[in-house]
Amino acid sequence: MTAAFQDLRSWLRHLEGRGQLVRLRGPLDLRYDVPRLLEERDGTSAVVFEDADASQASVLVGGTLNSREQMAQALGVETGALLSSYLRALSTPVAPREVGVAEAPVLEVEEPEVRLDRLPAPWHHARDSGRFITAAVAIVCDPSTGTQNWSIHRLQINDARRVGALILPRHLGHIFARAEAEKRDMPVAFALGLPPGYLLASQAITAFGVDEATIGGALLGGPIPMVRSPRYGILVPALAEQLFEGRVLAGVREPEGPFGEFPRTYGPRSEKPVIEIDAHYHRHDPYFQTILPASREHMLLGAIPREAATFRAVQHVSPNVRDVVLSFAGGCRYHAVVQMAPSIAGEAKNVMLAAFSGANEIKRVVVVDEDIDIGDPGDVEWAIANRVQPHRDVVIVEGALGSQLDPSAAPGGITSKWGIDATIPVGDDRSRYERIRTP
Repeated sequence: MTAAFQDLRSWLRHLEGRGQLVRLRGPLDLRYDVPRLLEERDGTSAVVFEDADASQASVLVGGTLNSREQMAQALGVETGALLSSYLRALSTPVAPREVGVAEAPVLEVEEPEVRLDRLPAPWHHARDSGRFITAAVAIVCDPSTGTQNWSIHRLQINDARRVGALILPRHLGHIFARAEAEKRDMPVAFALGLPPGYLLASQAITAFGVDEATIGGALLGGPIPMVRSPRYGILVPALAEQLFEGRVLAGVREPEGPFGEFPRTYGPRSEKPVIEIDAHYHRHDPYFQTILPASREHMLLGAIPREAATFRAVQHVSPNVRDVVLSFAGGCRYHAVVQMAPSIAGEAKNVMLAAFSGANEIKRVVVVDEDIDIGDPGDVEWAIANRVQPHRDVVIVEGALGSQLDPSAAPGGITSKWGIDATIPVGDDRSRYERIRTP
């Protein structure tokens, strides 16, 4: 295997060398052409749009991660080692390395004025409220601890200097809530144009106070080079393509949405926090990276971190768990399948309930035996059809916290969750469940 990829440019060269990147030239409409072309190539190839409308100096690129195989290549590991590699990164963090401006290509150029309206951000889906930045990693510093936090948020371009942001009640939301309670704007930096390892690190499900840059360092096999942002002194990836510095404005809300999200439905329009961008830096001839919502790239970036968090949760309950996967049909958020070898009655149900604590969004958990291929939805369906009695094997949990983007959930994302024990009951005659096979 090759070493992990440290910046977006080297990753794009790798994809192009394998015939997994296409370049499109000529004017393209950001509302109609770009999202359609990304959707057509979803799951197969990255797309570089050489002359997208309104790009100025930026070159638009999307679809940079299309499979688990590509994700493994980006981290320099075998595909079967993705989960174990992520788990190892969570337990053995590597602190970033601070570098000077001379080692930070992201600061090569400072724009004389901020003009977000000139960025080649696409209009992704038909009912979206406008053009959105979807691949920028938000980096904030918790002033009470000095620890930084990474996350990705959809950013609606409101005008030349302001964006609206969906900020859920997670780590960044907690830091902003404290700032807003003190009537303080919250400084934030957005790093745009990053390789898969950085994006994966930003999605880690961790305890509050863990710096995702340390997880990125572990995933990439060494410290991530970080430079202080010129205006607010936030440590940011030195090898990013573009950098924006700004402030989440205390007490300010503006309409944001609707926006097509990972469940393949629209997140509703509502009043959301507003960010004013104060400075824009970038490399010479920078890429502008976009992630098509509900694409394979979007799903996979959410899947691996949640699978790792769920695996950790269920392993606390049983040493007999073998693997965890989140299905594409469930948006790589809602539906989890756990593979295990239960040794005592009730063990599978305990594992099922523990899996719900892996990630709030998980809505359904199916627990299956070792002979079931959890990556094959048909095999999982076969186990449910042949090994489940609903009165005995189905558990429903009411009034739990789920996803605010689930259109069937109550306000605040309150939802019912259900689990299915599709394992052969311990003590049953296993020959009754044997699958037919040709001699």
